Order: sequence, then structure tokens, then C-alpha cells
Amino acid sequence: TKRDSSKVEWIKVYFNERSDHSVALPNNYSHDLYDMMLPLIHRIDSAKFSVDVAAYDFQNMRIAHALANAARRGVRVRVVTDNSTRNRVPKYNTLIWDTLRKAGIYSIDDAGTVYFPDGKIVSLAQNLPNAGAIMHHKFAVIDNISEDPEDKYVWTGTMNLTYTGPWNTNATLVIKDNRITETYAEEFEQMWGSKTIIPNANSAKFHKDKHKSKNNIHFVGNTRVEAYFGPMDRGNTKPSISTRITELIEKYALHDVNF
Repeated sequence: TKRDSSKVEWIKVYFNERSDHSVALPNNYSHDLYDMMLPLIHRIDSAKFSVDVAAYDFQNMRIAHALANAARRGVRVRVVTDNSTRNRVPKYNTLIWDTLRKAGIYSIDDAGTVYFPDGKIVSLAQNLPNAGAIMHHKFAVIDNISEDPEDKYVWTGTMNLTYTGPWNTNATLVIKDNRITETYAEEFEQMWGSKTIIPNANSAKFHKDKHKSKNNIHFVGNTRVEAYFGPMDRGNTKPSISTRITELIEKYALHDVNF
């Protein structure tokens, strides 16, 4: 595994319910009873070069405003979303996408439809394969295009970017680690279809057409972190999420398994 080049690396964990600090290592407590949108908003507000967001369900205006403000100060902002949720709740979603569009932000959904800042919508003659499946990601890649590895962050976890997301029981992570950030950026750009600010639907890959990432095993300091992306690809070359979970239960669990 290629070691990271960032000198400062850490993982911060956030819960909106109360966590049991008695099981934590000394000085390694999670953040509980937390405003779950704040870690992501802080990272977007701190971004200097780029913000890439993959969001299954996007209805939270706090995040939309943060992204719009970032774009207006010159940060490259790109958004991938799921076609089935994009217009499901017009009351919220129309305002969300208008806010992003007016800030000059492009987006693409998993059917291959590209949404332009001028209001133009361009769809492929035929939807991308498996467009009826769910693009279920919830992650953000911060400043991956920076030349300084210390700038790179990933936000991810269980929470959808909705109004109910911060109130439903959820957990999120912020990871400061350049190699993990690059792995998530690779996943994002498969769906975006280009390395520019404009998505390319003809090159975009979603669902079973996505290939495996170059590296899924990382170290944050001395902590081993494994990154897996679903679903399995058509050639079955990606590391399998279910196979790895099964292996951990069968080979490594000594006392208990909490799921």
C-alpha cells in the first residue's frame, strides 16, 4: 500500500445521538449530540480549490448555501446526484437546484442528465445503464485538486443531505488524509465523466459500470482504513463489501459483533 504524503492525518467521528464514551480510548472521544451539518459546512467554507459532492438525496438548504458561497468565491464545485430523488420533493429540491444553478454550479444524475447553470438540461438519447438503481453515496471531497496534500479532506457517513438527515440517527466522519481523499475523488470522477468543471455524460459511469479504485487500503497515521464502493462491477474485479464483512466476522471476531 502506498503511504500517504500528508504529515497531519486524523479521523473525526460525529453522532447526533449520545455516544458511550466509556468504550473510547483515552482522549479519543467521538463528538455526540452534534449538529450533523456543521462538519460538512465547515469543510466547504474552508475549501480553497474544489468541492465535489455525491448526494443520494439533496434537500438541505444550509449545504446548498455553503456550496453556492464557495462557488462564488472561486472554488470549483461539482455535484452528482440520484435521478429518482432529484425532483421527488419539488418544494425543497427546486429551491436547492436553483440556488446551485445561480451560483454557476453544474450537476449530473445517474441517468446521464446534465444540468447547466443557465437552466439548460441535456439528457442522453438513452439513459445510462441501471439508471433505475440508486446512486446512494453521501460523500464530499474537499480540495483534491490542491498540490498540497495537507489541504485534502473527505466527509462521509450515513446521513443524507436532507432536512431530516440531522434528526434521524446518523453517524458521519471527516477524514484528513490525502490518499483516502484521492480514492474518493476517483470514485466521484467516474460518475462525473471528466476532470473539468463540466460533466461528460458520454464518459460517465455509474452502478455496475464503475471500475475498482486503484487503492482501497490506507493508513491514517497508524490506523488501517479500508474503503469499499458498491455495487460490484460487471467483471467482479472490485473488492466485495459483503465478502469483507463476512471475512471479518468469521475470522476476526473474538467476543461480539455489533451491526
